[in-house]
Amino acid sequence: MGVPNYLIELLFPPRCSMCGELMEAEKEKRCFCDRCRAVWEQEKQALCPNCRREPANCCCIPKFNKNRAVDSFRSLVFYDSEKIKKLIYKIKTEKNGALTELLAKDLSVYVLKYNRLDPDTVLAFPERSRSSIKKYGTDHAAALCRRVSGFTGLSVFTGIKHKRGAEQKTLSAAERGYNAANSYYIPDKYKNEIKNKRIIFIDDVVTTGATSVVSAALCKANGAKSFSVISIARTP
Repeated sequence: MGVPNYLIELLFPPRCSMCGELMEAEKEKRCFCDRCRAVWEQEKQALCPNCRREPANCCCIPKFNKNRAVDSFRSLVFYDSEKIKKLIYKIKTEKNGALTELLAKDLSVYVLKYNRLDPDTVLAFPERSRSSIKKYGTDHAAALCRRVSGFTGLSVFTGIKHKRGAEQKTLSAAERGYNAANSYYIPDKYKNEIKNKRIIFIDDVVTTGATSVVSAALCKANGAKSFSVISIARTP
């Protein structure tokens, strides 16, 4: 027999995914308290300090995309405030279905708004390392991508695989490009799946762009028409 909901709420009361404050039980699926929901919407309207554009339209080129392997970068928010950094950490380290659902819905709006959708358009994501999946119990990018697929009807290309390497977050900007180039590959059995496809890459955060650029280069080398990135956050 399952545990009654009132006991679950008593032992594990819902908390805001951004500030951690307790919320009323009926607001649990909203993920954010009223104050943080307003903050989230404000963050989506913040302006880049360089190009003075919103995250979805920021035209600044990430460090490793000088050769334009990635055709476009769009994000929901900028990765600069402590609340946003805490939110990204939460999605990386916790299984939180309600938060994944909320973020996937917002990502799906951008997928539908900025991309041509047809059978030649597919979603993709960077596979997480086995050590991270074992540590946190989740591949957050895969979970996000599959929910975006559910909202948009686009199929998911699962062929961008991770091989053993250091975690990007532990490395300097100079080290990230080399590490990413040696951490991802596309097995032969997947290569024909992306010929003449437009790839929409779903990720949590773009800092230097190393992972995105390596993934774009791999896909285009195997016949992909284009490669665009839509992430939750991006370093401005």
